[in-house]
Amino acid sequence: MANIVNVPVIIIGGGGCGLTMSCFLSDFGIEHFLFERHQGTSLLPKAHYLNQRTMEILRQHHMADEIIIQGAPLENFCQVAWATSLGGSEPSDRQLIHKRACFGGDDGSPKAQMYKRDAPLRSANLPLLRLEPILRALAEERNPGRILFSHNVSDFIDDSHSVLVTVQDSNGIQGQYRCQYLIGADGGRFVGPKLGVQMEGPKDITDMVSIYFKADLSEYWDDRYFACHFINGSCATVFESGALVPLGPIWGRHSGEWVIHFGFDLDDGSRFDEDKLIPRVRTLLKLPNLDIEVLRTSHWILERVLANKYSEGRVFLAGDAAHRRPPTTGLGLNTSIEDSLNLAWKLALVLKKKIGPEILDTYEYERRPIGRRNCDWGLFAFKNSNVINAAIGLVPGQEEANKSSFTQLFEDSEIGRSRRAQVALIVDSQCIEFSAHDIELGFHYNEGFHIPDGTDAPDSDPFGQVYVPTTRPGHRLPHAWVERNNFIISTHDLVGSDGAFLVITDLYGSHWVSTAQQCASIYNIKITTAQFGPRGTNFISVIDHDEQWEKVKGLKRGGALLVRPDNFVAWRSRYASKKKGSELAIVISSLMHKRNAATSNR
Repeated sequence: MANIVNVPVIIIGGGGCGLTMSCFLSDFGIEHFLFERHQGTSLLPKAHYLNQRTMEILRQHHMADEIIIQGAPLENFCQVAWATSLGGSEPSDRQLIHKRACFGGDDGSPKAQMYKRDAPLRSANLPLLRLEPILRALAEERNPGRILFSHNVSDFIDDSHSVLVTVQDSNGIQGQYRCQYLIGADGGRFVGPKLGVQMEGPKDITDMVSIYFKADLSEYWDDRYFACHFINGSCATVFESGALVPLGPIWGRHSGEWVIHFGFDLDDGSRFDEDKLIPRVRTLLKLPNLDIEVLRTSHWILERVLANKYSEGRVFLAGDAAHRRPPTTGLGLNTSIEDSLNLAWKLALVLKKKIGPEILDTYEYERRPIGRRNCDWGLFAFKNSNVINAAIGLVPGQEEANKSSFTQLFEDSEIGRSRRAQVALIVDSQCIEFSAHDIELGFHYNEGFHIPDGTDAPDSDPFGQVYVPTTRPGHRLPHAWVERNNFIISTHDLVGSDGAFLVITDLYGSHWVSTAQQCASIYNIKITTAQFGPRGTNFISVIDHDEQWEKVKGLKRGGALLVRPDNFVAWRSRYASKKKGSELAIVISSLMHKRNAATSNR
């Protein structure tokens, strides 16, 4: 075996989580290797919805442009529908049960204005099989020669001082690497089980089948649809029938590729009979002569599980290795990318010896509660389909009764109209899946790397719809468009992508600025500053472009914020300094020496 290669960080797993982690570490100047056992990136569409928090993270790290170019235009994923079928000649065929706007709707809708106000980018839609090659190219560009596919990690040993990793390449040649920290972004296949991590929560909920195929559906599809759920008397309930999603690369009705998902009971012996799947798709859509070219078929077990710990010693879990949930609300990949950024900037500070390893405990304190919240929300949204079934009058396995319910639902009568109105009302309750604005942007950290200021968090919307911007510590810095050096940028751009902290104040907060500069020198960390002021001031200031910052800043004259590299607020003084900025010096000292109740051996 060759000599041991030493490197600060090793990432196991080259999916969306691992590749974004690699990009972030590169931006923060941390050397690392990434090992992925597969030869290439995903061959399945899998995740495709990228929410606003993810897109602003990728934008901050200069990773969003190609995703926007290849992804669906907003007008091609601004609605979601429930229908009976695409074809057929019976009275209940080709019927639209209900449709609603999703992810803020098109640019002209009132809700779209809220989405545009609250983040620098709208959501994106790009299947994983096209997203991962973009992420891989970005990772390889930033860390050439160290993004290694066809490399399987067969063992690792954490001796409390470092982690020895054994890797085998595609030729069967073994090598060893020694790292300070190991990250398991492998979907829970190897790292978590080796650590003895328990995945807690309901498992084996149902067996889902995804069929990735080519077909010409241009005659039937609405260009605006993100997805369409098909429910008809023959195919019964939502997950006995299925959901159809266009995948591009041409978007709208002329999408050349599609994926359809439907479920089986785990005791259904026919679920692995591949010969029956395509006839089932044709029956579901009621297009018996549809020419279908199957590209891939995959089975996956629906579960809602959360790791009982996110780390042990020098080994960390991120992404699906730490949490898995139903795909409803699209919280899988999005949560994973949030994990990656949270851990990456903290590792960078530790490895550059700016701060003690105790900060790494805050990764679990911050991210595991969010993992739990998102797992719970995904299952909650999934189970709501049962309410839709009940409103329509569907019972699993009761084909004749279900056909009768559909006949009544679409009959031209007073009760038919009332039933359709009631069903539309209940289907609208699935807003918890398709417009969970607060779930995407409004999460916050109750404990971790921040200093609470004694204020209460804003009331959260139990339906997850309304996000309330706030600068309260532990919350995401609100986005607002501002002007600096004659450029219009986001408040998030003030932080940058190199791991710097940021102090925000106004023209009356000069003490905060000078203190920040002193602390940057003392702790050898980068702290940028931004002072807001009116146009025409004698020095370069940041200008509130459209008065949105004034509405969300939560500061009085002379107040200040300390913002983390991930654009979360670490500290806030709502009022001007009474001690020439020394309050900020105490805060930064506390954060740089932060220890939590739990002890660690890092």
